Amino acid sequence: MSEDTPPRRRTNFRDLNWFGKSVFLGGTVLRLTASLIESTADRVSSIAARSKEEFDRELDPNIEDARVLDESPRKPEQSPDT
Repeated sequence: MSEDTPPRRRTNFRDLNWFGKSVFLGGTVLRLTASLIESTADRVSSIAARSKEEFDRELDPNIEDARVLDESPRKPEQSPDT
């Protein structure tokens, strides 16, 4: 810390009046909400990045398209009514 800023004073929750307690609780809820939003955004961006990597991997020109090797007709299924 620089010398011109006074040290931060730490107050106990029980020493606050009702307005101070409500501001303290509001700030705590705001911090928790911001942390939740940030972690959700990080998770979404990591999923999007992994999805893009997987999609780009499938666009490899060295990979051959799938071919049907053998095609045979299906046997007609008997209905349970008959």
